[in-house]
Amino acid sequence: METRRLEQILANYHQTRVAVLGDFFLDLYIQLERSLSEFSLETHKEAYQAVEIRGQPGAAGVVTNNLAAMGTQHSVIGYIGQDGFGYTLKKALKASGAKITYLIETTERFTPTYTKPMMKELDSANIELNRIDLINRSANPQSLNEKLVEYLKAAVNSHNGILVVEQVQFDGFGAMSPILRKALGVVAEQLPEKIIMVDSRHFASAYQGVSLKMNLSEAVGALAHLDEQYFGINLTDKLAAAKLCTDVYWNIHHKPVFITLGDAGISGRDLSGFFHYSGFKINGPIDIVGAGDSVLAGIGLALCAGATAAEAAYIGNLVGSITVQQLGTTGIATQKEILERHQAYQEQIKG
Repeated sequence: METRRLEQILANYHQTRVAVLGDFFLDLYIQLERSLSEFSLETHKEAYQAVEIRGQPGAAGVVTNNLAAMGTQHSVIGYIGQDGFGYTLKKALKASGAKITYLIETTERFTPTYTKPMMKELDSANIELNRIDLINRSANPQSLNEKLVEYLKAAVNSHNGILVVEQVQFDGFGAMSPILRKALGVVAEQLPEKIIMVDSRHFASAYQGVSLKMNLSEAVGALAHLDEQYFGINLTDKLAAAKLCTDVYWNIHHKPVFITLGDAGISGRDLSGFFHYSGFKINGPIDIVGAGDSVLAGIGLALCAGATAAEAAYIGNLVGSITVQQLGTTGIATQKEILERHQAYQEQIKG
């Protein structure tokens, strides 16, 4: 992509409006220090000592974090519980500039939370310990699903696009449900000018008439669910597998498809055909937590701002390469960082 074209797309971000629908989690980081540990007389075990607690939006919230960092107007469509975690998540969403008109607070659900203890060891290494997940273990009440449908229909008219993040493993236990997926398909059919993009970890095959963003494993799994003939696709040749998947999804939805390939970059398909961008070569440690969500934000916002599918994939590829280098947090990418990474990526390509 030429620098001037990238700058044109980025310049549109400030006047673009994007709504994010789906599973809003609280990422609760608890910083521990080994040097302060005490011995518990009751349990005869090490008692970890916390020195800092930091709550930030996770899952769909990673998408809104990146939209905020890239300078666009954005809203959330989802739910939180009326609990302390919900209070912290709502406060963090508002602090990032997200509009919370369509955020439901309910006593019938608790706020999904990933608790992430970080231990600063005696050698100063900061290690992430076992994550503790707090997730609703039952299906949503129907009234909550219907309210989310109502908010989806209200929000789509005032936004350039809807980005969907479905992370919960059991159908209907998170924000998304069959009734909401059906409503999303109707919206996509009725308003073809709107960008409707879905990133669903477990239910990509259940959507109709929308744009999909997946990693290769998710794409292959969803394809096998659609048709048994695709079971056991060989993943040795990532590009060949990605091309097969994008071709099939394009023929089903006739909407742009995007498949991330880890260090091999990103691939996709639209009316013009298959495209691929190699990964940015990174030296040093990386943290891939939240990388897929940041890529979704990069692709989805670019599409809403007038980019072609191939241009949006290029930008999403840059965003992902930036966020994976931010350790111990779900990363974000600014417009300035995207332009700088673009220049570095072009140098790599030339080399």
